[in-house]
Amino acid sequence: MSRGPVPDFSVQISRRRWRFIVDPHLCLSQDGAAFVYGLTSHAEVWLGPEFLNILDSWQLYDREPELLMPGDHRGADEIRHALRIWLRLRDEAGLGGGRLFWVRDAVRESCLPSGIDESVVPCWEAMAEALDERLSRADEPSGPMIAAMRDAAALAGLLPGAVLLTLRRPPEMMRGPVKPPALCGHLEAWRVPCRHLEFRDDLAGKERLLLLQLLIEAGLCGFLWSGLRLAVLHLVVPGHCRLPLDHGFTCPSDEAEFLGEIEPRPIRGLWEDARAFWYDLIVEE
Repeated sequence: MSRGPVPDFSVQISRRRWRFIVDPHLCLSQDGAAFVYGLTSHAEVWLGPEFLNILDSWQLYDREPELLMPGDHRGADEIRHALRIWLRLRDEAGLGGGRLFWVRDAVRESCLPSGIDESVVPCWEAMAEALDERLSRADEPSGPMIAAMRDAAALAGLLPGAVLLTLRRPPEMMRGPVKPPALCGHLEAWRVPCRHLEFRDDLAGKERLLLLQLLIEAGLCGFLWSGLRLAVLHLVVPGHCRLPLDHGFTCPSDEAEFLGEIEPRPIRGLWEDARAFWYDLIVEE
């Protein structure tokens, strides 16, 4: 007895979608902006309000890019080119197919992926304001780039599974002791310790391979071969679990807070016990 042909069948394997927060220094480098442009078709990319404010004022920064990068006159044209790439990317974000998302001061002004709770907006605001208190006590200059880095850190500490991509300038890759990315220096000033994960770290090695596989599938390897140096940073902020569940809360501060009316008990601030871990995406000998 003959059998008929075996019916066609297909197997679909679902993988977790990558979620990236991008450091504003990476965003405002020409290669970095083009790299992120390509990344949005294969992963979620999130922005904070201050970087969007920079885009809203792009004409000012086009005339005076040194307002963003004081003292870095060599990067003026790079910033101008990057701003134009971002303006196009932002305009295309609502046309479908792209995965560029952001939070702003209100839910109606934010661009959130389907299925995410809208409480992410007030929760992010609480995280950013709590971190802002640490900035006010740090011996650092203020400015739009510092505020944009604060926003990126708050998003990376809040969003589950978020990976923060930051830029590694060529001088930081020279021989000698490993120097952390510029973002890590700011986090340390905000009392968030950063630890470098060496090449032999098993978990970092496995994640590095997965990230490189994503870049291969996205056709973005050319940026790495051209010299774009990226570092991967993870922020662990246990305090975000202490955010109130209602949406009308006021921002918890890093100062002592109290719960209950009869017997007040102090609780730790949102950024207490926060720490960061980073590694280079491309390992050089």
